[in-house]
Amino acid sequence: MKLDFISFIPAFLHAFLQNLWIGCVALIIGIALGAPFALIVHKKNFMQGVVKGLLVFLRALPVFIVMYISLGILTMTFSADDTSYLSTPVLALLIGLCFTATSGVYDASLDALRLRDAGQIDQALLIIPNIFRVFVSVASTTSVGAALGVKEAVSYSLTTAERMTSVADRVAIVLFVSLFFVCFVLLSRWLLNVIVKKKFKQPG
Repeated sequence: MKLDFISFIPAFLHAFLQNLWIGCVALIIGIALGAPFALIVHKKNFMQGVVKGLLVFLRALPVFIVMYISLGILTMTFSADDTSYLSTPVLALLIGLCFTATSGVYDASLDALRLRDAGQIDQALLIIPNIFRVFVSVASTTSVGAALGVKEAVSYSLTTAERMTSVADRVAIVLFVSLFFVCFVLLSRWLLNVIVKKKFKQPG
């Protein structure tokens, strides 16, 4: 089988929507957990010690390890249709990504609360682009789901590469996927920087 980029690219982009969808869900859960955690710590609530300890735990575990532990637990205790959007591998991936999303949103929210109390409202509003940075990071990290068979962009690319008869075609797919994710991250950062400079620039 030979590589046909005309048919490969649209199918790849369709698979990439899975990365974005999973990233969005993980971010929503991260906001639901990270923002209240930041508020507890900011207000020096009696639970702040527990929250800080939990955040240390969340940061210490790599997504890959959490994903595999979650898959093992889910496989033993939960049954999901592997053809559905919330298959067992997808749920395991989401749990792993939620650790990253929660800690990222917590950091952004805590900074925003401190800046707000200091009267720096414009700087506090930087929480919006900061949370978007968390989304970009999480959406990129969804590629680790390929190891579990999650049907996303990297998984689709690996499956396609396996069907290629030419080594050059396989290398071309790997290079394309690598460059795509690099460009996705760099373009997102560039757009954020442009928005931040225009919307949050200090008055001269």
